[in-house]
Amino acid sequence: QVEQEYGTIMFFVHLKSDEGTRRDGEKLAIFGPKRGRRGAELKVMAAIESRLPGHLTEDMQEHISDSEDWGTDVRRLKMDEMSWALGKKGATRKKLARASNCIVEYVGSVVHMSGTKRERTLAGEYLKWIMDQLVGHVEVDTEIRDDVAVLHIPQDCVGYVTGLKRATLSRIEEEWGAFMLFMDRKEDTHRQKEKAKLAIFGTRKNRRGAELKVMSTVEGKCPKYFTTGIHEGEERGEWGTDIYRFRGEELWY
Repeated sequence: QVEQEYGTIMFFVHLKSDEGTRRDGEKLAIFGPKRGRRGAELKVMAAIESRLPGHLTEDMQEHISDSEDWGTDVRRLKMDEMSWALGKKGATRKKLARASNCIVEYVGSVVHMSGTKRERTLAGEYLKWIMDQLVGHVEVDTEIRDDVAVLHIPQDCVGYVTGLKRATLSRIEEEWGAFMLFMDRKEDTHRQKEKAKLAIFGTRKNRRGAELKVMSTVEGKCPKYFTTGIHEGEERGEWGTDIYRFRGEELWY
């Protein structure tokens, strides 16, 4: 499972230099690209820590790497925060990792975030916002960020988009590797308060996919809300969205 998730090959090795010496454990070799090796290494460490609590984390210190290219940030969580940060079957950890494009693994109650400086920063911010939800509302200035798309959802569609126990949003996050939060700033106008502000975080492709999925969901509840006034066309350049309007029975086909 670990090899498949991180694209690595692992096996236990016995070195000639170890012959005749007393061994207190086995040596596990992890082969693959740097990112894959680090993810697999942390996954194995998490398994060991689960079996032997404190074996790896007892003296582990929090750390923020200053490396721009590659590094690991380490942060301790309280035990009562762990289930919230992990999510059902690890869903929260996985969406943080995909949205930030950062390796995120929990070794006991210690979070390891490995990647570039930007990836680690994004993962740390997303994790903080998740923790902030435990105590209240989260406010993020989306105007100054380049990792977010914003949709204003009609209030009567919020429950439909969210789903029971956030099931619909979670499915979209899982499908597209995005991280989504409803939020509104105190200074929002009355017109905007009639709508809920949904922030979608992630890589450009992932957040665009999630954005379109949410728009489709809203359109199912409130027909023509997003499609009124939309014109067909192709966007030029390296990245864009081409729009085609189905006619007659084309959609059903």
